[in-house]
Amino acid sequence: MKIYQKNGYLDAAHIEEVADKNGIAFVAIIGKRQIGKTYNVLKHMLDNDRRFIFMRRVRAEMEMLESDVNSPFEAIRDYAGLIKFRHESQYTAAIERLDHIPQDADDKPEAVRIGTGVALSTVGNIRGFNGSLYSDLVFDEFIPEEQLYKVRNEGDAFLNAYTTINGNREIDEEAPRPPLRVWLLANSNNLDSGILDALNITRDVERMSIRGDEVRILPDRHIMILLPDSTAITEKRKRGVLYEAIDKESDFAKMAYENKFSYNDYSDVVAVNLREYNVLAHYGKMTIHLHKNAKRVFVSDRIAGKARHEYRDTEYYQNKFIREFPDLRPAFLSGHVGFSSMRIKAYFIHALRL
Repeated sequence: MKIYQKNGYLDAAHIEEVADKNGIAFVAIIGKRQIGKTYNVLKHMLDNDRRFIFMRRVRAEMEMLESDVNSPFEAIRDYAGLIKFRHESQYTAAIERLDHIPQDADDKPEAVRIGTGVALSTVGNIRGFNGSLYSDLVFDEFIPEEQLYKVRNEGDAFLNAYTTINGNREIDEEAPRPPLRVWLLANSNNLDSGILDALNITRDVERMSIRGDEVRILPDRHIMILLPDSTAITEKRKRGVLYEAIDKESDFAKMAYENKFSYNDYSDVVAVNLREYNVLAHYGKMTIHLHKNAKRVFVSDRIAGKARHEYRDTEYYQNKFIREFPDLRPAFLSGHVGFSSMRIKAYFIHALRL
């Protein structure tokens, strides 16, 4: 599948053509920095006169975009003209195209609304929101960098936001419409994403990354996953001073230049013979196995059957699980716990509040 333009940047128009042919509602694009993810998707929205929602994870990120310096539209000003985020409430910002650049405080340009900016963390507070006006949702930087605040129950918040915005457009008996299309855009920071987990594609992304696959289409689930490598752009960027200055084996270099989920440590993601282990406990989506002879623990996807200890994935049972298995934390920190996948490792870490 062709996903690049001749210049090496992403081809959002062709990606959408393929999405349309396969009934895709969710397009996840996770890749290196500076390969045109946000730029080309936003350009595609403008080229096709789409009414769209631009989303970031938290309100502080959205508020920063009201400054031209931080606006994603500033990069395409020469092409699209002046587009600004205008604060309109504590939860939303209007995205407007101005007919000219104001020269002074009294100069009031005509503004045409083309979209709305919202934060995932505040969508649930918006009452009476009419999502039917919008055909697309562009969720930028949906996987947070390591140092950034993570939204509580982020996966559920995303699913609720989609339900609110999508509404009943698909089942409207008089005039059914295609579902809201979501463009999920992120750098390859980390596989630990509540949104990837909510869409049940963490394992797909992990396998694609290991195999070096760039495209996976899941038509039965209306999902397309892209892990663009964009070698042509990367080779040009490697001529820059930053690449010359940094450690080529650093986590940042692997993320920014190689499209590796470098902030994930795969050293304890292993394959084991489960016959050597006894099932110790079920917690939510995972099963804890204890080695019959050695002081080793293995954590896998939940398997069928009963365990001596059963815990649901709720705050009450999480506290109970941590209290009744105090040795799991030191075992993990000392390298005595193995995992069947990075997704399960992330789930384990959250369960123990590590």
